[in-house]
Amino acid sequence: MENITERGAHLLGQRFGAAGNGVMSAFLTLFFDWVSPAKIKFAYVVFDHLFRARRTDNSLVVSKSSWQLRLLMFSAWLGMCIAYLVWAPSRRLIMIYHGVTGNGANLLIWSWLTIQNDGPKNEINKLQTVFLDTAFAFLVSSYSLTHRALVWRLAKWAFVRVAIPLLSVGALLYYFREKLPLARTYYRVRLFIFMYIYRAWDAFDYVEAQIVERLPRYLQHKWSSYQQGRPERAKLPRYQYRPLNMGEIRLLILKKSPLYPSVIQAEMVHRPIYPPPDYEAVSYRWGSSELTEEILVDGCRFSVTKAAFGLLLARRSVWRERVLWIDALCINQDDSQEKSEQVQLMRDIYHRASRVIAYPAGDWRFRLAGSLIYQLWSLAYQYDTDKMDWSATPNEANQPRWRALADLFSNEYFNRAWVIQEIAVGRQTELYVGGTYIPWMVFAEVMNWCFQPKRKHLLIGSDNVGTIWRTGESFENVAVMTTLRPEAESWTGAVGEFGHMSDLENLLYITFKFRAADPRDKVFGLVGIARNTGDTVLTTPDYSLPVEQVFQNTARAIFSLPRDRQTVHILALAGTGYSERPRGMPSWVPNFCEERTCYPYSNVFKGDTNFRASGGLSQDLELDNETNSLIIKAIKIDKVLDLSEFGVLDWGLQEREVVDLLKILPIMHGFVHAAIDLCKKHPGLPYAPHRMAHDRLWWALIAGRVIAGEPTRIPADAKFKEVFQHWLVHLDHLAGARDWPHYIELLKEVPEDGMTFIADGTETTYQFSVVDACWGRRLAITTSGCLCVVPPRTKVGDSVIIPFGSQTPFLIRERDVQSVGIGYELVGEAWVDGIMQGEMIGNADEEFIRIS
Repeated sequence: MENITERGAHLLGQRFGAAGNGVMSAFLTLFFDWVSPAKIKFAYVVFDHLFRARRTDNSLVVSKSSWQLRLLMFSAWLGMCIAYLVWAPSRRLIMIYHGVTGNGANLLIWSWLTIQNDGPKNEINKLQTVFLDTAFAFLVSSYSLTHRALVWRLAKWAFVRVAIPLLSVGALLYYFREKLPLARTYYRVRLFIFMYIYRAWDAFDYVEAQIVERLPRYLQHKWSSYQQGRPERAKLPRYQYRPLNMGEIRLLILKKSPLYPSVIQAEMVHRPIYPPPDYEAVSYRWGSSELTEEILVDGCRFSVTKAAFGLLLARRSVWRERVLWIDALCINQDDSQEKSEQVQLMRDIYHRASRVIAYPAGDWRFRLAGSLIYQLWSLAYQYDTDKMDWSATPNEANQPRWRALADLFSNEYFNRAWVIQEIAVGRQTELYVGGTYIPWMVFAEVMNWCFQPKRKHLLIGSDNVGTIWRTGESFENVAVMTTLRPEAESWTGAVGEFGHMSDLENLLYITFKFRAADPRDKVFGLVGIARNTGDTVLTTPDYSLPVEQVFQNTARAIFSLPRDRQTVHILALAGTGYSERPRGMPSWVPNFCEERTCYPYSNVFKGDTNFRASGGLSQDLELDNETNSLIIKAIKIDKVLDLSEFGVLDWGLQEREVVDLLKILPIMHGFVHAAIDLCKKHPGLPYAPHRMAHDRLWWALIAGRVIAGEPTRIPADAKFKEVFQHWLVHLDHLAGARDWPHYIELLKEVPEDGMTFIADGTETTYQFSVVDACWGRRLAITTSGCLCVVPPRTKVGDSVIIPFGSQTPFLIRERDVQSVGIGYELVGEAWVDGIMQGEMIGNADEEFIRIS
């Protein structure tokens, strides 16, 4: 088993092998040139060029390229063949010419083809290998033209005195590599040399990133600050927006940059969006709204935010002008009417752009992250990484490139609501980090690869498996945006599984964790990619409406959809169980800007539904406009009798905060034992206390599911009942550990029969499943003795209902005295033991319940 550093060392070794291959091919071709008649050489080169042309054409067919491109490529190969016949033989330059036109053309053509067909997985290797082959072949053959005798003597000496002995010894060492001490020593020394060079290359990357990224940015900011303070700059007029005509957009033409710090200059033009002009649409995070920087637009001063200034600086090129669409600059943010009209065009703006550039900003270290992403992509496709040892050492996990990658993954850009539409509709979307363009699907796959349990600790910067890194929702959010892209189904193989995700109710459901500076953007940012709801009030973004009204209009549009559209699950985002409601907003209206730490239990992905509390019943609900309430058909089955004294399960951590497992164990210990005490507190219930604690508590703590790999949840089997018992014993032992040495000592006292579950990771799976099920919630017990997991603000006396068509039960609460007669208050979604698979359907009376 090898870790990432050793694998990288082997990759470096392969690059040296390519150099040797170049030298060997040079000598072979030289020998062929010396001994072969001219006609044979002619035939060889002609057929070789035609063979390469045929291979290129086959690749173009596979990549579905146009016939014009195929003809162009074939003409290039044919032209090189004719040029050789006319020019090269008479000057005995077969090696130089053939090396340049053969391998050199491959360097340009095949690297481009492989990036189109297979992504970067082969492109990196082919570029490096072909370049080394060509470079060494060219150098050796050039020298041989004037020193042929010397080269011949050198080749004979190298072959007889060096090559044959090395091949013989190397073959023996390889054959006995696991048996002879000498062979093992040889491989260790070779690996050490490669790893030393590998580390040196890491250091070079670090220095290069500072020179290429950090220094120019620093100089540019200093120069811009100096220019803004000059008196002649203050005399320039402020830029004034010209009104847009119907169907027009503004485009920013970013002028070329000289090789020295200079003022950013641009030109603003108006263009009709139909037919679309050639431009790049940029997706980025606004950050602070304070206008601290200045650029020149049409010779006038134009104030921009720090984030926009950094974006323009990154997109400016020394080679050509760039035509950009940037919402903060190309929309007059002070004109509400124009803003509402342009928001309606946002989907078309990003969809019709030649490409969408996703720019998460960040500092100069993101240059290291960009190169590492391509390395990991190549690594994952060349090797079976599941069999590799990912027990990272601090020397690996603490490398600047891994720290930069961790910062990129936790970047706030991936949590912004407007980014969803911008990423989802772009025909060609690329992430731009540190001067590197990364196709979005490449980035998403590498991120998913890094977040697997075997490799996630590499992002923490520690080899301590007990360390937890709070990444926020960035991983889940990237997965959501990737799911909404057109190529998602072919990428995952789940054809037909994601079509319904474009329904507005499902979009709002899976994106509720995203954030927005203006809460209304949580809705307006999705309207463009949602299937038409037929509600003109909703589909026309109107920033003159208050937030509560926008949310209520959205809920009304969703619950007014035809009954074959299952929409009752959106109630999981409503209720008063997590925070105070805005004044005047009914409890049945989802609060899309509410910040929750937990995800709902219900699921909108096909084939991944673990709960069916309402059985196969269809939803039955309607809006009562007169009382502004929602009437749902449901069965009322139980009431909350008591709540756990511990309260909500929460570590109290901030996003991206690293915490030691030893600080978490006491919290988990208190939460579980409070649940046991809750069961013992009610001995007269149908379930006996000992049965509750040992036969049902293990099931309730994980909500009947275990994590089978993000984001999959599967029903838990009976073995986890035994796992829970051992986990509880271990928790009692380890909750009082003072430090890690003390933890190791306590672990030795654990009974041997329970160590199996620790060794195979089953206990860890169970513990993570407890966190997944109970995070941000608390435990309760009902009057019938069923354990349940409920929202934090649940009260004793809240009723448990199962709405028709719902996957999960809900809690409702009677209104206060002043509100008698206008229905119930929705508290929120819950998990209740014994009713999650439709067991209560047919065993309780149906009724219509008014939620207000």
